[in-house]
Amino acid sequence: MTRTLAPHPADRTVRSIASTYRQLDAFILMSTDSDHARKLAARAILARPDALPVLQGAARTAGTRAAVLDIARTDIEDRFEEAWPQRADEWMERLGATWQESARFCADVAWSARQSGSSVLLHVTAAQALQRGVAAIAARTRLHLYAVALRYDFRCRSLEELLSAQPLQDLDPFSRSLHVFALLGQSDPRGLGLIDQVLADAEDDVKVTHALLHGLWLGEDLPGQPQRILDLLDRPAFAARPDAIALYRKARALRRLLRHDEALAAIDEAMECLPVSTDAAVHSDLVRERVLIIAAREQAS
Repeated sequence: MTRTLAPHPADRTVRSIASTYRQLDAFILMSTDSDHARKLAARAILARPDALPVLQGAARTAGTRAAVLDIARTDIEDRFEEAWPQRADEWMERLGATWQESARFCADVAWSARQSGSSVLLHVTAAQALQRGVAAIAARTRLHLYAVALRYDFRCRSLEELLSAQPLQDLDPFSRSLHVFALLGQSDPRGLGLIDQVLADAEDDVKVTHALLHGLWLGEDLPGQPQRILDLLDRPAFAARPDAIALYRKARALRRLLRHDEALAAIDEAMECLPVSTDAAVHSDLVRERVLIIAAREQAS
């Protein structure tokens, strides 16, 4: 009688890790437009017993690092009913996130959490966001999460106070862009003089540029406000691909400059490139802007 030897445990481990890497490779090849399918694939990877060491190893390679961060985001978004900010801190610390990666990760996760009724502000206090004695990357993550949550709620005065509680020169460029947003959102012209330096330090990082653009859009009667918005939209951060929110802000600036046909073209393009998974309230904002543009054009004619 022939006996089949059971695989050695080490062999099973190697095969399991190889299988997880194959799933990760398949995830990387998936279209970024397939949001639902990518989330299912990410969950399948996270369910693997060797997910954590595989993802940590893959994060050391430039070609797979972005995919690991996407999978980490899915892990957080599936835990919004828990005290999820601590897990976000752990992911950023575990992956050794740069400030740019933290900015992208925290801005996107904080927005999703807010839409899901689990805002950062329900889990973290200002004192915790400024807590000292925490590992550097985790502390920066907590500050990013809390500060961007204040931004999304337009709590500009609270945001300014938060970021002014420590020397601004010690903050990373994204945190400083949120400080500028807070000033601009309060229609404080001091923010205008800080824009160029923050952009230079951030090397036109897209999340930094969006924060500044958001502040210019929110403020009232700032000197040269509409043209400043258009100038910001000419920066390299928005050259790579159409951005629906950037186009929405462009349309408003053009409307204020009475360039109605250009404004209408911008808002129509924004609607065309708005991701299908976007919250319905955002689509409503675009529709409202389109109505305002048409009304303004009719009034001017």
